[in-house]
Amino acid sequence: MIFLIAFIGAITPGPDILLILQTTLRFGIKKALITLFGIASGWIFYLAILYFGFAHFFTSNFAQIILSIFGIVYLLYLSFLLCKNKGNDLDFKNSKVVGGYKRGLLINLSNPKAILFFCVIVTPYMDKNILFNLTSLFLGLFSAFLSVIFIAAYFRRFITNKLFNVIDKICAFIFLIFVVILAIRLFVDLL
Repeated sequence: MIFLIAFIGAITPGPDILLILQTTLRFGIKKALITLFGIASGWIFYLAILYFGFAHFFTSNFAQIILSIFGIVYLLYLSFLLCKNKGNDLDFKNSKVVGGYKRGLLINLSNPKAILFFCVIVTPYMDKNILFNLTSLFLGLFSAFLSVIFIAAYFRRFITNKLFNVIDKICAFIFLIFVVILAIRLFVDLL
């Protein structure tokens, strides 16, 4: 059950999966896997929080405000990089990567969807078999992201430079939607 919850939760739209999709389409499997390892490092951080029983810290108003501010700034930065990219004559070896280990980690740690997923949705399923459940959770998340990477890698060969540019702009726009949602949520929390 926890594996299925993790798999379905992972493939629903959010900054993590969007970054993986964009990185796979633009740079291929190798760079997407590096980005996935950054995201997975964030999962390990959250799993450790669950294991040691500190999930309540991330649901506090103060933590939500700090994480929302960080998420807004970081998603704005990624949107800027994606909009700035011209997409002409794409050179896969020398392009500035909007993925990578550090970006995957930072996106995951500032992702309110990930925080809510780990601290609110998953916490009730942690019973006396916590190690087994945490392992199932990690494997469900990892397999969902790997599925997205391999599906995107297959369709990557059909995408042109012009379409890559459009995909980058769509990803930037969706990141901006997440910024607006975070800003509204931050404003409500501050009131």
